[in-house]
Amino acid sequence: MVKEEFIFQKKAIELENREELGSSYKIKSYEDKLKLMKSKEIPQKSIDDVLNHFFSENEDITKITKDSISKVIYSQKDRIIIIIANSGQDIIWKRDKLIFAYGWFFFVSKPKQKSNKAKKEKKKKEPKKEEKILSRETFPFGEITIPLKEKENMRSLYHTKEYFQYLKLINSSNIPQQPIKDVLHDLLFKNEDIPLKEKKSIGKIIYYQKERVIVVKALIGDMMYEQLKGLVKKYGWYFYITGVPVGASNISEAIDKIDKKFDSDYFKEILVSNGDRNEKIRITIYPIVLKPNHNCHILGIGNLNILLDCGISEPEDTENPVEKEPTEEVEQIEIRENTEKDEVSKKEIEYKKPDDFKHIEEYLQNLPQLIVEAEKNESKSESSQQIQTFIPKIDAVFISHSHFDHISGLKKLISQNPDVPVFCSRITLDLFLLRDSNYLKQENSDEVEEEEYRNIVKNVIYVENGDKIEFKDKECFLSFFHAGHMPGALMLLAKVNDFRFLYTGDYTYYDITPFAGTKRFLEQISRPIDYLLIDGTAAQEEYGNVSDQFHSLILFMEQKAEYEDNVLIGADPSSLAISFMLIFWRYFRKLQLRKGYTKRPNIYVDMMVRKNIQVINHRYEYIYGPISRLIKGKANPFNSIKFRWFDRDDLEFLRKKNNIIISHPPDLSYGLIRNIINVVGRNPHNLVFLAGAIHEQPGMDLISGGNEIEFSETWKAPFRAFLINTFMPQLKIKLHADKIQLAEMIKVLEPKEVCFFHQSPRKLVEAVEFVKEMGVEKVSLPKKRKLLILN
Repeated sequence: MVKEEFIFQKKAIELENREELGSSYKIKSYEDKLKLMKSKEIPQKSIDDVLNHFFSENEDITKITKDSISKVIYSQKDRIIIIIANSGQDIIWKRDKLIFAYGWFFFVSKPKQKSNKAKKEKKKKEPKKEEKILSRETFPFGEITIPLKEKENMRSLYHTKEYFQYLKLINSSNIPQQPIKDVLHDLLFKNEDIPLKEKKSIGKIIYYQKERVIVVKALIGDMMYEQLKGLVKKYGWYFYITGVPVGASNISEAIDKIDKKFDSDYFKEILVSNGDRNEKIRITIYPIVLKPNHNCHILGIGNLNILLDCGISEPEDTENPVEKEPTEEVEQIEIRENTEKDEVSKKEIEYKKPDDFKHIEEYLQNLPQLIVEAEKNESKSESSQQIQTFIPKIDAVFISHSHFDHISGLKKLISQNPDVPVFCSRITLDLFLLRDSNYLKQENSDEVEEEEYRNIVKNVIYVENGDKIEFKDKECFLSFFHAGHMPGALMLLAKVNDFRFLYTGDYTYYDITPFAGTKRFLEQISRPIDYLLIDGTAAQEEYGNVSDQFHSLILFMEQKAEYEDNVLIGADPSSLAISFMLIFWRYFRKLQLRKGYTKRPNIYVDMMVRKNIQVINHRYEYIYGPISRLIKGKANPFNSIKFRWFDRDDLEFLRKKNNIIISHPPDLSYGLIRNIINVVGRNPHNLVFLAGAIHEQPGMDLISGGNEIEFSETWKAPFRAFLINTFMPQLKIKLHADKIQLAEMIKVLEPKEVCFFHQSPRKLVEAVEFVKEMGVEKVSLPKKRKLLILN
């Protein structure tokens, strides 16, 4: 570190030369601009030339900014100049121009404020007083009783800007504070401005006598909030209106009661080799299915066969055929019949599902021959590889996450193989049973009644981020890492001596509120990766920055809220719906708290999303991202009164204004979203955005410019709402990593070989070439039911 001075208009500016700067200065925009400077071959001028021109001749930077500069720090190696100044916004605005002019990245920072002892003493905080409960009782209201608590030392959450404004009104107007019981009696029994339905939705009341605050926890509070000023003036209390707790997860509690067959040490006594230390342990991969919406590979590690996901089909019940939507792979049998009623020929198509389970049996029966063929194809010497001396079986199943295309065959697999351990996270297991079983139809929610699902739970070995499953062989283990994509999703790393195999499952590299991506977890993985089996769903697409995409959508939301129009978001899966609801909630809450925004919309979400949220609440310590800290710190946003839950019997809200409604699926192919768009879609002032994959009708017709929704032959509805998909087709928000995120994964993991899955090969040609250009030696596409020896 060398310190000098630079004279500007008789003012001495401290100049500090550092060999290298810390990571806090190397922000993402710096990394991007550094690449730009290198790709454009922008010459780096000497620091003396830069400073002389910057202070004396550069007219883009104002004199006010130049005069406020007190220090300049620079690093020749990093190509960074740090300007310490009280005013420097124009330097940031003109950063690109400065880069092209000087070949340096400009970073602006404010000087540290020097404080004297008096200031320091003033800043010392008094010890925080803990909130205390002074009394508990109930307040009767008709057939219900409302829990009533008195507390002291009000928590900071309720010290809002709005609270202080109304407290000022109370004090300046000398409004008397009425006794709490009188307030509640008048509010609930006499106040006709508040609807009865709203009063009955109150779940709890807490009050703070000293602070003059009544906290009302209710499912609905629209009119209470609208009448807030009148309530304050009438009763001399400020009303903080919030939601009731979203509730516990019954299914998580029921699962926790079931004893497990295996523990995490089960595999410590199992050899993957034949016990010969000199023998090379063979590692193989065998794709069972490569169809859309199906995912299943068999990872062979010596004597072990581990199923990587279980998204496979079983044959249809031929005695009770069910009509299915077509896919490219299913066999079609067309049957034509005439119906007198419609006087037209109607086509009914019966689809036969293939039996993917037979391919697992074929693999196990033919494994010796498959190995011989693979060795011949790859010119591998038989003597160099492990000799098979065992009867192969499926030794374990890894479930990366709970989406149907990764878990659809698990129930049948365990029924056929009742002693197979299952590796998955707690949240994955909870969400699987929530969606796949009949638990929600049970009268008793205390336990899982279906034996098939109880058996699955018994076989589970829980694994979470950073966990490890060790084998008897030294230097052989499985480890698991957070995958982004959705709550509970994991990647699997198999380390066999010096060989590293990584299966990503579905992943997202960047954080998507409120869930973390893989970015912050990849440093835990040892590198380089010898074989990377990576999700290719969107590897050929490029969405752009996800924050920018959400921001573009929010601008539409704000405009519609201003005019109190309704918005429908078609989002699937539930994790994407949760991201939408929290991002919208946070944005409008900030507007309300900081700018006094009064047109904050209600956000309606279906009951299945609420069940997912209850699981997240229950398992919050296994959620990675800011939401975990908020739930732990009792500032749970899911408890907000602005979140509303609906089901088929409660669609009255469709008659009201200024709502954001989130439902599924985005292609409108089934479910309550049809009823919702039938109402919302008729109004040209309303807005609709269909997020996620759209492969079915009537969603496909709609995004192609259709002005009518055909749900069935007898149910059609006009569509006049503003559809963002046609106005901004580039706006895509998905929970699969795109080309940009793929590139980041490749850079960090440094794989020697990459293989894609989860997408048809013809759609991945460009992605393969893209990864090759990044310097990966070997990039391939999986071949269905062809064994590949990896080492």
